[in-house]
This record gives sequence, structure tokens and C-alpha cells, in this order.
Amino acid sequence: MSQTEARQGRTAVLAPLAVALIWGINVPVMKAGLAELDPFLFNAARLTLSALSLGLFSLREPRGGGRLPWPTIALFALLSSVVYQVMFLWGMNATSASNTALIIATGPLWTTLLSRLAGLERITRAGAIGLGVAFSGALLVTATGARGGGSLAGDLAVLAAMIVWAWATVLSRPMLEEISATRLAFLSTLLSIPFHWVFAAALGGEAAPLKTLSEVSGFGVFALVYSGALSTGIAYALWNTSVVRLGPARTAAYSYLVPVVALLVAWHFLSERPRPEQLLGGGLVLAGLAWRQRVRRDARGPATAR
Repeated sequence: MSQTEARQGRTAVLAPLAVALIWGINVPVMKAGLAELDPFLFNAARLTLSALSLGLFSLREPRGGGRLPWPTIALFALLSSVVYQVMFLWGMNATSASNTALIIATGPLWTTLLSRLAGLERITRAGAIGLGVAFSGALLVTATGARGGGSLAGDLAVLAAMIVWAWATVLSRPMLEEISATRLAFLSTLLSIPFHWVFAAALGGEAAPLKTLSEVSGFGVFALVYSGALSTGIAYALWNTSVVRLGPARTAAYSYLVPVVALLVAWHFLSERPRPEQLLGGGLVLAGLAWRQRVRRDARGPATAR
């Protein structure tokens, strides 16, 4: 391998590593931002920033000449950008950042199970063992959440949100053959924005939304920009770039760092000290998913860039 190829390999690894750090930090940042802003207003504002950021990245991508599957895109937007966002936001506001981070790690578990039900993926006996370990970890984290600074209702809401997200992910697979992931994310977020501003006006606090936004502190503005433009904008583009350079299997492995980063940041900045049961549950989730990832990689052979 030449020095140029080695340098390109190191650069390619930096992209998914940066995304894992961005997404891990985003959980406690959002939690702190929700302490200042009404949750529905926070969500409406950050998703507006997300749409602007994703739109800019989408403009740089080549577009096919075929017609877009708008009915399926609308259903995907309803699931991923409305139902998921509302449930996730409410759950995060009701529970701790630590529990949220650990439950987020179950996303690949639900995606795999729903893919199997839809006939899109086959689960081997070894893979089922990994899924079972991850599921037991998720149950442990959820069951001990109320004693760890969270609430059972909040944990269940985040868990339900991850299942909805998995459903949307399975639904998106056929669409991604006709439209890029970045453009799909942009269109679904754009379609959801009116709903979130209606939620903010109807279900938010008594103060007018613009007046409330004008009173946000510097950190509140940072939380909005970070969670909106950076976490679901720039990070999404970096993730897609990594999938092209490293392949999906190697890229997905970096997502296991997200809950680890979130736990450390929440522990340091929010003083959320995880309980031993939570750490055990989170370890089971990560171990089960890592085992599942290894089984899939061994079955398909070494991952190659595409």
C-alpha cells in the first residue's frame, strides 16, 4: 500500500468517527436545550435548521430523471419526521440523557427484526443470539430507568420511537434505489416542518414562539444549531460519504461509539451518574449488536468500499 492510499484510508476513518462523536454529544446537548425551550418549539426550530442544511447538501447531488414516489415519501416523512420525532422528544424530555443514549443503541435490533418480518433479511441462529442479548440489555436499561434519574414512561417513549424509526428505515430501502439518502432525509424533514410548528403553537408554552426564541440564551442557540444543522445536517452527509468509502458494514460499526460518548458527556456535564444496572444493560446492548455485526460480516466476507 502506498503512502497516498494509507493517508486516504486514515482520512476515510475520520468521517464515521466524527459522526459518532457528533451524535453522541447531541443527546446531552438536546437534553440541556430542552431545559430552556418548550420541547415542541425546540423541535420545530431545530428541524427547520436541519431542512436548510440537508437542502444545501442535496443540491450538490446528481438527480435522476424518474418520478419520485411521493406517496411512499409522505408515509416515510410521517413515520420518521413526525411520529418518531414527537415520541423521541417527549421521551427524552421525561427521562435522562444516559437512558436515552443506551436505548438509542437498540435501533439496529428493531431494524433487523422488522426487516426479517418484511422478508428483506434472514436471521441465522448465531445472529438471533446476538439480537437476544441486545434485547435483554434494552429491557434492563428500561426497567431500571426510573431509579437512574429517568422515568419508565420516558424510557418506553424513546423505545417506541426507535421501533418507529426502524419501521421507517425498512420502508425506505426500496426508495433508496431511486433517491439518495440525503435527498430523502431533506424531503421528509421538509414535509414535516408545518406539523411541528403547529404542534409548537398548539401544545407549547403560553408565550408566543418568536418571543420565546428571542429570549433563548447563547447555549440554547448553540443547542439548536448543533442539534439541527450539525447533528442531522453535516453529520448525515459525512455518514453517507463514509458508506461510499468504507462500505456500510465498517461504517455501521462506528455507531456503537454513540452511546458511549453520550454517557461520558452526560456524566460530566449533566451529572448523570449511570447506575450499575444501566451500564450492564448498555454493555449487553453493545455486545449483542457487535456480535450480530460480526456474524453478518463473517457471512458476507470482508466489507469493501463501493
